[in-house]
Amino acid sequence: MFEWDDKFSVGISIIDEEHKKLIGIINKAIYVKEQSDNKKELHEVLEEMTKYAQGHFKTEENYMREFNYPEYKYHSKEHSDFFNKTLAYFDRIVEGDYRVSNELIEFLKQWIVHHIQETDRKYISCFKEHGLK
Repeated sequence: MFEWDDKFSVGISIIDEEHKKLIGIINKAIYVKEQSDNKKELHEVLEEMTKYAQGHFKTEENYMREFNYPEYKYHSKEHSDFFNKTLAYFDRIVEGDYRVSNELIEFLKQWIVHHIQETDRKYISCFKEHGLK
């Protein structure tokens, strides 16, 4: 299983709590892969991931717009790319591609490493300057 580590923290409680939810979704995907690799269960994980992404990205992007974050467009594009990738995984499952679970898990792990530890870190000072803790 994938564990939360303080190295993933951006130091803003609302964002960190949402990022912890993503780790929970990754763990569900790992569990499904290890236990059954069931198409229906994997579809449910993807549905949860999509709902998570919509809510979390909205939270971050609302703050970015409110605080005039200078890298908003770049950051928003990464969010769009994530969402599009998720939709592509849905399509593959519908088409019967059961190998998608390994790719999905790896994609989510890489997302945490790249997006959370690199891209999200860039907004920390901006968000904190505007009072988020």
